[in-house]
Order: sequence, then structure tokens, then C-alpha cells
Amino acid sequence: MDILERPAPLPLRGATPRGIEIVPRRGALWRVARADGLVLGYVERVSDELGAFYRSKRLVGRAERFDVIGEFGAPDDAVEALRY
Repeated sequence: MDILERPAPLPLRGATPRGIEIVPRRGALWRVARADGLVLGYVERVSDELGAFYRSKRLVGRAERFDVIGEFGAPDDAVEALRY
């Protein structure tokens, strides 16, 4: 993954969930926020020898570290995990 990749929309299978805003941050990272601006977390596309998957993660504390919520085969599922 190259951090200089151009940001692109998250390739969701369905529509963006109601009340959620997804903002591309860089090539393989998206910020997921509520409509009121509260950041719920981030979705990151990760590639390995088995293919690509999507990792949901949240900032903990004062942005000192991330907690991984889960890893999913579809970006829609990664976004849903951050909603709850």
C-alpha cells in the first residue's frame, strides 16, 4: 500500500448507511462518521497472500492508539461494525 495513492470512494455493495458519512483519507483508508460529525472509526483495506479484506478500527483515548474491531470480507460489514 502506498500512502501517496489517491483517495477513492469505499467500494460498498449497497448504499451508504443512513446517517453515516464515509470520507476517503488516502488510498486504502476511510473515515466513518455520523452525520453530526462524530467520528466512529476507520475502515482500512488490507491485502495479504490470501487476498484483500477490510479492517474496522477505533481510536482509543486521545488518539494514542487504535483498537481493531474486526476484519471483514466486505467493506459494508466493516462499516456496520463501527455503527454499534
